[in-house]
Amino acid sequence: MIPLIHKYAVITLIESLKSEVNDVWPLVKTARVPIYLETSSAQFTSFAAFSKLLEEAYDKLPCATFIPLIQRAGEKFITQILPSNGQKTPLLKHLVELIPVHSITLNKRANACSVELETQQKKTSLCFTELYLLVITHCYCKRIDAHLDAPIKYHLKHPHASELEQLNIDSQTPQFLGQQCTALFYQQTAKLESCLNGTYPMIFDRKQRNYSDQISAVLEGYIGRESLSIEQLSQIIEVNERTIQRYLQAEGNTFREIKESLNIAFAKRVLVDRNASIADVAEHLGYADTSQFIRAFRKSESTTPLQWLKQNQQP
Repeated sequence: MIPLIHKYAVITLIESLKSEVNDVWPLVKTARVPIYLETSSAQFTSFAAFSKLLEEAYDKLPCATFIPLIQRAGEKFITQILPSNGQKTPLLKHLVELIPVHSITLNKRANACSVELETQQKKTSLCFTELYLLVITHCYCKRIDAHLDAPIKYHLKHPHASELEQLNIDSQTPQFLGQQCTALFYQQTAKLESCLNGTYPMIFDRKQRNYSDQISAVLEGYIGRESLSIEQLSQIIEVNERTIQRYLQAEGNTFREIKESLNIAFAKRVLVDRNASIADVAEHLGYADTSQFIRAFRKSESTTPLQWLKQNQQP
């Protein structure tokens, strides 16, 4: 499956990077994360692309700056994704839907508490992507329990100590590498569940999404900003092109159909909300000319963009 993270992870990291580098856009371009996500209807983006942006920041900044950067960006991210006060779903259940994990497990033993992330990344992934997940998880837990102390230890799936040593992280907190899951451990019995009485371990599973939905979720952030081919998408999500095609075909879909559907949805939105011209929409969506866009729209909607607009404009 494709690891996804909520778009505000990218938005807040770019925002935080702007105060550390003279020009953030070369880093963004190299990482291939979508731009101007604030105005996009997309809710998620590729965690592989986000990890690449973290890597670009790591290469650009001294370690003394990089660690505070991911802490600030993580805090801002959590502020953006916190549910409203009326949220009835357990808060960790909310978090599990927004970060690239299969599940979050809350466990309590005597006076100890652990928050374990079953991540979707390989053990060979760069350790600072795991550290970012630990940062945002701790920040989120602090919002649930304001009295939560710093972790007494943490586990990483990443097996090599060399990268961790290069980051010059405070070694007073024990770090255990090569573990089965990414996890935080707290000394106290933390109150990390909301309106929920149950036995431990308490497991919060992420809802399953079919492959077509995952491809659509990634692609949506680029619609109207960059016209991606399946080859380019393959590079961004780090999944073989044939694998993408095979999974989509098994669900009765194709990359082209998903992209066309997203293009038409984008076109409808900007035609109504932004009063954009048909020519401008065609250009933004990467069509060779306006007539090609009109043909694609007619094929999807059985009407032209202009006729559709007349029927859907407010009087």
